[in-house]
This record gives sequence, C-alpha cells and structure tokens, in this order.
Amino acid sequence: MDYFVTTSDVMGTFLSVTCYGERVSGQVSAVQEYFRYVERLCSRFLPDSEISSISQKAGQASVEVSPVVRDILEEALFVAKFTKGVFDPTMGAVTSLWDIGCEDVRVPSEAEQKKAFSLVDYHKLTVKGLSAFLQDRGMVLDVGGVAKEFALRHAADLAEGAGETMLINAGGDVATVGHKVDGSPWRVGIQHPRKRHTLVATVTLSDRNMVETSGDYRRFLLRDGLFQSHIFQKDSSCTPLVSATLVYNRKEKQIPFNGAACIAGGLASVKSWLELCPAVEGIFITADLTVYVTEGIASLVKVLDSDVRRKALILHNR
Repeated sequence: MDYFVTTSDVMGTFLSVTCYGERVSGQVSAVQEYFRYVERLCSRFLPDSEISSISQKAGQASVEVSPVVRDILEEALFVAKFTKGVFDPTMGAVTSLWDIGCEDVRVPSEAEQKKAFSLVDYHKLTVKGLSAFLQDRGMVLDVGGVAKEFALRHAADLAEGAGETMLINAGGDVATVGHKVDGSPWRVGIQHPRKRHTLVATVTLSDRNMVETSGDYRRFLLRDGLFQSHIFQKDSSCTPLVSATLVYNRKEKQIPFNGAACIAGGLASVKSWLELCPAVEGIFITADLTVYVTEGIASLVKVLDSDVRRKALILHNR
C-alpha cells in the first residue's frame, strides 16, 4: 500500500505524520495545524501564550483562557492529584530556572533551586470555568507533560473522524488512526534509552491505539559529572526510571498519570498506579536496563537488545 510521510517541527520536537493511501490527505495539514494551535496556547516559551499570561499574572489576577487551555489545565491537575504531586504543572519555576534543552541552560545555585522549588504547589493553581489563577507571585506553569499528549489524542480523533488511516508520531508519542488495509496490527518501536537511533523493543497493538514514551534521554544536561533530565523530581528519595511507555486506547476514560510522572515517581509508584488503572499497560526501564512489562501486553512486546533484561511487572485484576 502506498504511504506518504510528512515531517515538521512543533512543541520543541518533531511531528511525523504517515498517511496511507494513494495521495497525501488534506487531513495531514489539519493534524499539523492542531499541534501548532495547542503550542501557541500552551508553550511557556511563547510570551503571548495563554499559559505564559497566567504565569505573568501569578499572585495578581486571574486570566481568561480558551476551552482548550482549560481542558489541559484540568487534565494536568487531575494527574497531579492522582500522583500526589509527582507530576506538578507548577514546576515551571524549576524548569525555567535550568532551561534544559535551550541555549541558556546552566546549573543554578542551591539557593536558586530551593527558592524555585518553594514555588511549586499545584494546590495553588485554580481553574474555574474559563478562568485560571496562580496564587503566589513567581509561580510558573509548565504543562509540557500533558499538552503534547493532549494534542496527539485530539488530532488523532479528528483524523479518525475523517476516515483516515494514519500514524502520528509526536516526538516518540504515537497514535494510530484507523486499521491497516492488510488487516495486520500496528507495531510501534520503543527507543533505547542509552543507545541513539536504536530500538530497545517493539510492541504490537491489538485493540490499543496510543503509545506514549517518556525518557530521561530526551533532553538533559551533562556537565562536570552532573546529569539532570528535563523531568524534575520534588522527592529525590525514589529512584527514577530512565524510560516509561504507556499503552492504552484513547477511547478509554482519561488516564490519571503520564510518562513524566512515571520517570519522576519510579517503579514503586508506577506499580501502585497501574493497580488502579487496569486499562493501561506499559513498558518500564530502570537504570540497570531491566525492562518491566505489564502482563496484559507481555505476549505483544519483543525486547530487541541483548543488553537488557526482561521481567514481568504486574498482572491487572480485571
């Protein structure tokens, strides 16, 4: 079957849309534009975005927001509450202090870090109707952990509603749209967390159409023996994961945790979250390159690299 691949840059990463058919679908442009639309609304790097406006007015006044930003903020708070702050959309004071992945990246002093972390508290973010407010001056929103996945899910739903067959890859997060013409299931590769341009595993999708992967290798600072991922921890007592992949069906009820939370929370937290979310499967890799696979997709996951060890993680009580 003919297919066409269109690649663009969005949200600080790549957006690759593979369209299956005899010609490039106009829906590809719609998918790209939806991502750009969400970026314009939610990027903390754009001073005129709605998210930036909320941060600029922190401790002063509420900001009127669009329905999309309201939905993203409510989703971010939903994840924050479920993970008890392991994921926190007010982490922006910390992430903007380091600016990992940007030209101005630096290692801030301990005093600067302590002050930034004192401004992180999702309880102080209020969303009422189409209004959002940060309670304290200096607080900064960073919804990067939910905005890209939100855009991916909704763009895929738009394409699916148009009857397309498509694979959307947004920086390693993948949504499949429709069914392959030959009847075979979709299969998605998982990036090796320590080897560039190498897959650590593949997962075959049966009745699932979303694969979200987060890793400490996506953006990081390595300087004078210091390694700092773009994903920060409020509680440094747990050992973070180096890669976390969530596999689910986007038609299911919204899942209450994300890849960033898995990286920051570590394996013990992930196990407890999975027990409460039987619709979510996953592949999780620790620093010693042990791969943990949930039982629900154990037969669908193929580990490709001999350097990693595979263990079963959890059997959902369905």
